[in-house]
Amino acid sequence: MNKNKQVGYLGPEGTFSQQAALSIVEDNMEIIPYPNILNIFESLEKNEIDEAIVPIENSTEGSVLVTLDALVYFNIKIKGELELPINHDLLVQKGKTLKDISVICSHQQPIAQCRHYINKLGKQVHTMSSTANAARYVTEIATAAVIGNEILSKKYDLEILDENIQDYPNNVTRFVILANHDQKESTGHDKTSIIISLNGDKPGGLCEILYEFVKENINLTKIESRPSKQGMGKYLFFIDMEGHRLDSNISKTLTIIKKKVKMFKLLGSYKTVEGALK
Repeated sequence: MNKNKQVGYLGPEGTFSQQAALSIVEDNMEIIPYPNILNIFESLEKNEIDEAIVPIENSTEGSVLVTLDALVYFNIKIKGELELPINHDLLVQKGKTLKDISVICSHQQPIAQCRHYINKLGKQVHTMSSTANAARYVTEIATAAVIGNEILSKKYDLEILDENIQDYPNNVTRFVILANHDQKESTGHDKTSIIISLNGDKPGGLCEILYEFVKENINLTKIESRPSKQGMGKYLFFIDMEGHRLDSNISKTLTIIKKKVKMFKLLGSYKTVEGALK
């Protein structure tokens, strides 16, 4: 009997990562919570799980840096992406009002995404390791509220006191689906991600690389630099582009770029996932 496919996500239960995982897996798949993103990558590399979904970027707060750094270190591929609208609610013990609340707690990301709302309330803020841990705290402390979602309210029997409290209405988190392989075939609606580092401090070095994409009319959807951790002023560049690595213009351009850079890593070609994982 074949075992069910196991998909890891950033836990514990009740997080937006679980919500993302639930939105893409089939009924016969098992989702497994992990305490941190590095543990997820380690389990994938050891083949302890088949796939995983982790946050990589938020439209308000920017990139999830631990995910970017893990993509550099581990030999893991991106095989899909999912954009999840993030709506934050204020949850309290049933029957409590804002007058009863003295502290608002949550993970640092939801707190950062609701700064204006929190400032207006003038309450103390308590940063915790996850929204789920914050919700558990609220079940014990009647004067506390948690910034979370509907899943948390149901799991911990909390009441939604205020809805959609995020500072920006179009708050979206981009998740990537990870595996030991990427999407092997081109669909015509794909993206490809790479990491590069440049050769020395040559003036215009990055412009030279970017011009290769211009020549082949390749649209870049994201460019981000991260310290290489090999000395001051030394950077890695994360580049996302439209197209699959097997598309002729992408394949030609990546072959040229490999010869011009100090380090090149293909993170994978993939498409946006709108239904269950296959």
